[in-house]
Amino acid sequence: MKILAGLIVLFAVLALIIGPQLFYVVDEGQVAILTRFGEVKATIINPGLNVKTPFVETVTYYQKRLLIFDAPAESMLTKDKKRLIIDVYARGKIIDPKLFRETVFTEARASARAVDIISSELRVEIAKDDQIEIIAVNREEIMNRVRDAVSPKVRQFGIEVIDLRIKRADFPDTIADSVYSRMQAERKRIADRERAQGAERDAEVRADVDRQTAIIRAEAERDAQITRGEGEAESIRIFAEALQQDPEFYAFQRSLQAYRVFLTGNNTTLVLPADSELFQFLQSPRSRFDGTGGGN
Repeated sequence: MKILAGLIVLFAVLALIIGPQLFYVVDEGQVAILTRFGEVKATIINPGLNVKTPFVETVTYYQKRLLIFDAPAESMLTKDKKRLIIDVYARGKIIDPKLFRETVFTEARASARAVDIISSELRVEIAKDDQIEIIAVNREEIMNRVRDAVSPKVRQFGIEVIDLRIKRADFPDTIADSVYSRMQAERKRIADRERAQGAERDAEVRADVDRQTAIIRAEAERDAQITRGEGEAESIRIFAEALQQDPEFYAFQRSLQAYRVFLTGNNTTLVLPADSELFQFLQSPRSRFDGTGGGN
């Protein structure tokens, strides 16, 4: 029993020591390179458990998933000798693990080499276009040209470039403020022009309204004066006809109106001459109507 137990313990120890050297697992997102003394023996792309020769064969894992090659933002010179800050990145994948291992070996070195190539080709393409064209028009075309130029060079490392994008194309900080100031001045000039045109149009509309108002008022005043004159003429005509019918009654009415004006104030004393018609009427008002004349 002691011998059997010892053998079990021995086998367990050997399994712990030799097991990791005998078996290896490839995940779904990985590809493995099996080498023997540095020589590539097999490329495993299917996931699962595999067996290798302990202490003789070595397994190196690489990603099946897309790799990101993010280049740092750089100041680049355009065709019109102006500078832009360009920030670009690319996505690619390992299509030839064996070639990848032989050329760059690690993903970090592959990223560094790819970033150098991308930055170099981008600098060449940026120098072919003017600054304003890069910012406003040709960005997509530039990305396509850089991708086409980079693809054959990184394929030498067993990598295929899937996509390449310019994240940012901005003015350098040293000129950004002056550019923004010019933009603000231009917008202010446009705004001032619009306001001036609006004020001019406002003045035109107001002047036209004032002119039409003056015309309407003048016509209304003219019509009112005509109507007022016709009314006064009719009034005078009626008054004249009434006066012709009884001149003495008219004189009596005018005397009463004068009397009302005289006596409107308080403590008013009225002094009339003896030959005044009003005085005579007050002395003998009935004689004014029966035609007998004055008398006591």
